[in-house]
Amino acid sequence: MIVSEDDWTFAGRAGRIIATPHFSLHTTIDKSLLIDRFPRFVEIALAAYHTELGDLPEPDEPMNTYLMRDRAQWESVTRSIAGPQAEIYLRIPRGGFAVGGRGVFYDIGPYDTLAIAAHEGWHQYTQSMFKHPLPLWLEEGIATYFEGFRWHPNDRTLPIFLPWSNPERFDTLRKLVATDTLIPLDELLVSRPQDLLRTPDGKTLAYYAQVWALTHFLHEGAGAKYRASLARLLNDAAAGQLGQALAQSAGPREARAALSSRVGDAAFRVYFNDDIAAAQAEYERFVKAATLPGARQDMTAGRSPVSR
Repeated sequence: MIVSEDDWTFAGRAGRIIATPHFSLHTTIDKSLLIDRFPRFVEIALAAYHTELGDLPEPDEPMNTYLMRDRAQWESVTRSIAGPQAEIYLRIPRGGFAVGGRGVFYDIGPYDTLAIAAHEGWHQYTQSMFKHPLPLWLEEGIATYFEGFRWHPNDRTLPIFLPWSNPERFDTLRKLVATDTLIPLDELLVSRPQDLLRTPDGKTLAYYAQVWALTHFLHEGAGAKYRASLARLLNDAAAGQLGQALAQSAGPREARAALSSRVGDAAFRVYFNDDIAAAQAEYERFVKAATLPGARQDMTAGRSPVSR
């Protein structure tokens, strides 16, 4: 996976640039389990991004990624890269972010760092390759979809991406079902995760768990009847045809609003189901089936709990 290595310095700190076929990894970490696995991990994650949910384009230029030794270095890189927007990203309690097609991370332990890199790597990929932005509910849903992975039993450097294997999202979803507090689909489609951070009722975790489940639903729920439409939406966004598809069905004004705000039900109605109430019923049946007793065992094994 490693093509070349070169010396690199940032703010007087010695580091190196590790080049892989699709990434230019800038790091100040010298030797660790994390840096040994990171280059291969992000390449395999990228392969999943452009094949798992459809046939999407590969990057034709290396994507710049920064993996810093500690938070102080990460904050310094963040200020350098994000400029006036840096304060927004510096509020992130741990891990990293993606902006302008660049991923910026620091070491919080091998597994957690890689899980965040898998999530943010999807954002990095769409920022680099998609000509039209996805709706936030789908952008964040797919990012959480790729969080789940485990190491191959015969090769502890080889990640296997298992989108169902995500205990954090699953346990939150199961709690929402048990307490009858699922966010209704029509509300989920208009929600912004950054707005939910201001709410004290845990809706941010609920949002991410539900868009994770929504992505699974669109991929395999209701007899997989939405799978082809999901691939078509992703391809249209990558090719810059999403706006035209929305305009033809929903009208130019709604299309412009959907692309600029990235919230709303326009894309869902055009690509999946114009009857939101009927889709809500299908989605809830799927979520409840996915969280039945015994489902957690399937989830931890990376198996779909709705295909038993």
